[in-house]
Amino acid sequence: MGMTLGYVEVTPQQLDGVLNDGEKAEELYDEIASEDDALNGFVEKAWDGLQYLLDRAGVDVDLRMDGEPIDYDGEEYTGFDADLVRSIADALDAAPFEKLAAHYDPADMMARNVYPGIWDSHAEDELEYLRENYDTLRTFFATAARNGNAALGCFSF
Repeated sequence: MGMTLGYVEVTPQQLDGVLNDGEKAEELYDEIASEDDALNGFVEKAWDGLQYLLDRAGVDVDLRMDGEPIDYDGEEYTGFDADLVRSIADALDAAPFEKLAAHYDPADMMARNVYPGIWDSHAEDELEYLRENYDTLRTFFATAARNGNAALGCFSF
């Protein structure tokens, strides 16, 4: 499956209940992620390419490390409280994809081993893949912030 990153929307109370319990974090994440109508922030394998673009564009968001880590059983869960969700939403809102796309450099991404190492095979298709996943990310954080909610991230590897 490779390394993937996703987020689910949780209430602040739900987040508080799992911050110190990786097993509960996994159960909550899986339960919400499996709901058909759940707000989904799954960015697949695009996370590292998106992080590369965010960093180059000077957007102060770290997709994996900004929240509170909850390690469990070979997966990393991260809790993002409602204030952090709001600040990430604001940062992403201020950075349209065109701003990020200006920093898209497949050769540099390959040289830096940006996961999953596909950037120079079909460069335009991969840029579109990043655009689609960035849209997912922006929509997720904007909606969760509007709802006053927190987020639970899962990095699977």
